[in-house]
Amino acid sequence: MGFKDNLLGTSPPGYGLDTSQSLSTDIDASRTPTKPESPPPSYNPEDIITPLTNLNLGQPSAKQLPSIDQCIAHLRLLTALANLREDISTSDSLFGLSDSLTERLSDQSRQEVLPKIREKRWQVYVFRAVERFRVWWEKCLPSSGPMLQQKDLSSYGHFDLITEKGRVINWGPDRAPPLDVLMVLHSFMLNPRAFFEDCIRQGKMDVWVTGLPWALINTCIDNSSFDYVATDEARSNFEQMTGFAWDNLDDPSTAKVSCPRGHPIHCPWTDAFLNDPKRPFEQGRGYADRSFAATCAQCNFTTNHEILKLQKFRRDLQALLKDDVPMPGTILSQEGRPDKALKPDLRRHEMFFPNRIIIAGLKTLLIEATDNIQVGKSTVMDIRDAFDSAIRDASLVRKANGTTLSSTLLPKEKIAIRRMMSRYWENWSPFALDLVGAVMRQGTFVEKMANIDWIHSPALHSTMARLIKKYQTFFLIMATNPNHVAVPTLDVDLAWHTHQLSPARYYSYSVARTNIFIDHDDKIEENKLSDAFKWTSRIYQKLTGGEVYSECTCWYCEAIRESHTSTIGRLFSSSDRNAKTSLSQLHDNPEVSRDPNKNPHISAHNAVKTDSAATRMAAAVKAAQLEASYQKACRRAKKRGQDPPRRDDDYMFSYYAWGYPLYYPGLFYAPYMAPMAITGGMYPCNPSCMSATQGAAGNCCQGTCGGGVAAGGSCGGASGGCGGGGGCGGGGGGLLTYLVDAAVEAAVEAVG
Repeated sequence: MGFKDNLLGTSPPGYGLDTSQSLSTDIDASRTPTKPESPPPSYNPEDIITPLTNLNLGQPSAKQLPSIDQCIAHLRLLTALANLREDISTSDSLFGLSDSLTERLSDQSRQEVLPKIREKRWQVYVFRAVERFRVWWEKCLPSSGPMLQQKDLSSYGHFDLITEKGRVINWGPDRAPPLDVLMVLHSFMLNPRAFFEDCIRQGKMDVWVTGLPWALINTCIDNSSFDYVATDEARSNFEQMTGFAWDNLDDPSTAKVSCPRGHPIHCPWTDAFLNDPKRPFEQGRGYADRSFAATCAQCNFTTNHEILKLQKFRRDLQALLKDDVPMPGTILSQEGRPDKALKPDLRRHEMFFPNRIIIAGLKTLLIEATDNIQVGKSTVMDIRDAFDSAIRDASLVRKANGTTLSSTLLPKEKIAIRRMMSRYWENWSPFALDLVGAVMRQGTFVEKMANIDWIHSPALHSTMARLIKKYQTFFLIMATNPNHVAVPTLDVDLAWHTHQLSPARYYSYSVARTNIFIDHDDKIEENKLSDAFKWTSRIYQKLTGGEVYSECTCWYCEAIRESHTSTIGRLFSSSDRNAKTSLSQLHDNPEVSRDPNKNPHISAHNAVKTDSAATRMAAAVKAAQLEASYQKACRRAKKRGQDPPRRDDDYMFSYYAWGYPLYYPGLFYAPYMAPMAITGGMYPCNPSCMSATQGAAGNCCQGTCGGGVAAGGSCGGASGGCGGGGGCGGGGGGLLTYLVDAAVEAAVEAVG
C-alpha cells in the first residue's frame, strides 16, 4: 500500500439528515437566560494547563454541534497561528524586508510604514505557504476519485448523493503537515461552499468527510508554549512527498512560475521595493508583489498575474472540452447543494449553463483569447466580454439550451455566469478562491482571539459551553430568517468556525435545519455588515427574552444596542425591559473588561470596502446614525450615574496593527469596518476590497446579477455574516428615515 492508501480508514457513518431536534426545541433552549462569563483578572500557571489536557476529540454525530473540547482544540490552534504570525512579522530583514527601509523617512512616515513592513513579511510568508499547500493538496492528500465530469451531474450519476461518498482519513502522527500548510487548510475550510466545490471537482471528498484532524493537531501543540511540534517521521514524509523543506523559511528564496509557452521562470518572491511611503510596496515586481512581472529567458515573454489568471481559465476550458470537467462555480445549486439535473442531457439545468454555452459555440472565441500567442494581449475582461456577447446572441443561447423557443436567460443562469467568473477575477490558483486573501482576512480573527485570551482562562470550559449555546441560537436566527444576513459576535464566530472545520457534519446540520448549505464566504461590504449586525442583535434580544447579544461595553456596541432598543419599546416590550436589566448587569460586572479588544463584540474579519460612490454615501449616513446612537448611550449612562462609553482610546482615533499604534486624527473608524491591518494596495488581489459596480473589472456581464456574486458571494440561499449571499442584511434605511426616527425618539425621551 502506498502513502495515500495508508491514510484511508473505514467508511464513515452515514451523514444523512437528522431532524430529531426540531426548531421549536432550539427556540425553547434559546430562551433560557445565561449570565455572561468572562475570565477573572488573575490565575495560577497550573490553572492554565489543566483544561487543556485530556481533551475528548472524537467525532460527534452529524446532528450535533461542535463540542467544548473541539472549541478548545481550535483555540489552541489559533494561539499557535497567532504566535507564528507574530514571529514572522517581527523578524527583521526577513525576505529582504528590513526596518532600515524607513531610515530616510520622517518620523511620522516611519511610524506609518513600519507596520506595513511587518504586514509585507507576513504576506510573503503566506504566499509561500499557499504554494506549499497546493503541492501538499495534490501529492499528499488521497483522492476519492478522478476529476468530476459533466456526466456525473446527470440524473444517472447520483450526484445528489455525493455527500455520502468518501472515507475518513487516518491521520497518524507521521502524517502531520507543517503549521503554515495547516493554516491554509484552516482558512480554506472556513469558506464552506468554495471548499465543498473544490473537493467535489478535484476528487477530494475524503478530505471533506474527515475535516481538520483535531486529535492529531492537539498532540502537536505544546500545552504551555503552544509551539507546533511534529514527529521526525512527519517531517520526512512531507519533504519526500512535496519536495519542500518542512520549515517554510528553509525553502528557496525564489518562486517558480511558467510562461504561457511552458518555460520555467525563477523569480524573487518580493523585491522589497518600498517606493512611495504613502503607497508602500505597490511597485514591487516579485511574485508576491502587486506589480509582478518576470521575463522568460528562453522566449523573452513577460509574465504577470493577469496572464496567470488567463492560463488558469485556459486550463479549465481545456478540461471542459477534452475531459468533460465542468467549469468552476457551475456544479452547486443556488442553495449550495449538489442537486442532480432533472434530465440526463443536462439541458436547461440552470447552474450548468456556462458549460453549455461554451460547448455550443463560445469555445472558439475563448480559445483565441487565451491562445499562447495572444495571451499577452488579453485580460480577464476579454473573457467577460466574450460571455457578454454570447448571452446577447439569441441563436447561440437557444442552441445551448436545446430549444427553438425563448432565448431569455433564467435568473439562475445569469448567476451561474457570474459565479464562474468570480473564480478568475482575483485568483490564478487551482482553487475556487484566492487563499492568500483568505488567510490574511482570517488573520484578524486570529489576532482578536489572542487578545481576548480565553485559552488562558480557568473558566475556559464554561466559556466554551456558553458560546456554543449562543451559537445554537445564532444558527436558529439564520434558519428562520433566510432572507437576512446574520452577523456573529466573536464568541459565536469561534463556535461557528469550529463547526465548519468538520465540513460534512456542518453540511448535514445546516441542510437538516434549513434545506440550504449556509455559507460563510469571507467578504461582505462593511456598511451592510453593520446593518446586519444591528438586525442580528435585535432578533437575538427578542428570541432570548432580553439577553444581550454583544457582551461588550465599547462605544460601538453601546450605540448598536441603543439603535434597536427604543424608549417606547422599554414601555411595551418585555424583551426590551429584560434587556435593560441584562445591560445593567453587564455594566456592573467587574469581570467585563473596559478594553474593547478584550471583549467579544462584532466579528468583522470578513468586512471589506467597495469602490462605489453609493457606498461612500452610505458610509456617511452610517457614521451619522452611529453618532446619534452613541450620544443617546452617553445620556443614558449619565442618568444611571455611570461613565459614558469612551471612544477616544478605543477606535475613533487610534488602532493597533502589527504591534504599532496607528493614529488617524479626525478619521472615523469603528469595529465593523474593514481591518486597517490589511493594506490592500500592496497585494496582487486586494483582500479587503471588492467591486460592486456592474460592468467594471472584477465584476461581470451586464444584466446577469448583483456585484456580490462576482466577488465570490452566493447570491441567494442563506448566508451568515461572514460573506455575501442571502439578503440585504436589513435595517439599512436612508437618511430621511433615520432623521424621522431620531426625532421621534428624542421627543419620547423628553416627555419620559
